[in-house]
Amino acid sequence: MKHYLGLCLILVTVAVIGLLAVRSCTQAVDRTVDHVRDAFAEVLRVQPQVTINQRVVLTQTAPIAELAVVTKEELVTIGFNEHLELLSLQIPLTEKKLTAEATFRIKAGFDLTKPFSVEIDPVTHALRASMPRAQITSVEQISDPVYTGESALLNRISNADTTQILSDLNSAAHRAAENSGLKANAEQQVTERLTELMARNGQKLQIEWKNEPTLP
Repeated sequence: MKHYLGLCLILVTVAVIGLLAVRSCTQAVDRTVDHVRDAFAEVLRVQPQVTINQRVVLTQTAPIAELAVVTKEELVTIGFNEHLELLSLQIPLTEKKLTAEATFRIKAGFDLTKPFSVEIDPVTHALRASMPRAQITSVEQISDPVYTGESALLNRISNADTTQILSDLNSAAHRAAENSGLKANAEQQVTERLTELMARNGQKLQIEWKNEPTLP
């Protein structure tokens, strides 16, 4: 009888220890989920989809559709030099020049409607995030364009020339934005900030930046 009671006591003790261990692990995972949610809300204003063993424990939400992370102002200049020709020869007094420049405010950030997901390892609590790459969110002209022109006697600068060069100026500003390195800067800032916040809680974060799928 005593042996039976002793065995029961041992089994009960093991069961209690097991339940406490499971509860402790569950609480640790819950804290990790909270840390992920809070860090992403602070840095990106988005709640990512969080999964554990392919089970979704948190769905993605965002109070805004788009977030600008970095901003830069850039002076963009464009011009053309045009002349009339006859039989591949330049006609005298027909060469005209026109230049336009303006300052643009360029912003890079993230489309928060795209998928942001975090997979939590239930054992190590290591985090693997999958996020869309940064993009140019806006290119805004913030100064009036300044024109410098030189008409030719037989080829005057026209309103159509001014309209066309303004359109070309805006196109050049968008090209400058794409080549500015601002997108990489935005991704770097977000990576550093999220990594720092999760490291405070002793958690490692690995981020995979997802490219847009190419259309066939």
